[in-house]
This record gives sequence, C-alpha cells and structure tokens, in this order.
Amino acid sequence: MTLGERIKTILSERNIKQVEFAKALGVSANYVNLLVNGKKKNISDTLAKLIEETYGYSAQWVMTGDGEKLLISCSAAKTELMKRIQKMPDDEVIALLAFASSLESIKRSFSGSEK
Repeated sequence: MTLGERIKTILSERNIKQVEFAKALGVSANYVNLLVNGKKKNISDTLAKLIEETYGYSAQWVMTGDGEKLLISCSAAKTELMKRIQKMPDDEVIALLAFASSLESIKRSFSGSEK
C-alpha cells in the first residue's frame, strides 16, 4: 500500500475531506492532494506524528505501511470526540451530556447492586 493509499484510507475511515484533513494538520489542501494522488511519496516524521496525535494512526504505519495501523489510544479517541462535539449545535451537546449522565447513573446502580 502506498503513502497515498494510506492517506486515502485515513480520509475514508474518518469520513473527512482532503480540505478538512489539511486544515487539521496545518498543511495546504494542494499538499494533501499531491499525497493522495501519489505525486508526493514521502512525508516528514513531524507530519506523521501529527497524524498519529490527531487521528490515532500509527506514525510508522502512515510513513511505511509497517506495524499496527491504529494506536490503542484513549487520548486520540478523546481528541476526535472533542472535535465532533465542538461542531455540534448546543441542543445536541445537551443531549450528549444527558446521555453521559444516564450512563453514570446506570453504572452507579449496577455497582450498588453488587454489594
């Protein structure tokens, strides 16, 4: 799998456009387009680490295709969740907060019944 194919995989799996990906990483949309189309065959270690931190894909996998594709990283998942929450309208954020509260309530009721 080429670097361009790996970038396409990230875009597809995260359901994001090249422009969004570029903006999140602080690079130009044209640069991402060159990567996706195979006209640019390498990226810097710094950019690979930024992709890892932002999207949870191993920098090693992004650069070479070797190793684990995804990091098992709670922080990457939390970062992704926070980005999505920031884009939500207030009423959806309130609903999400209510959902989180209900999960906490359920957890408390189960832990209390085990005593």
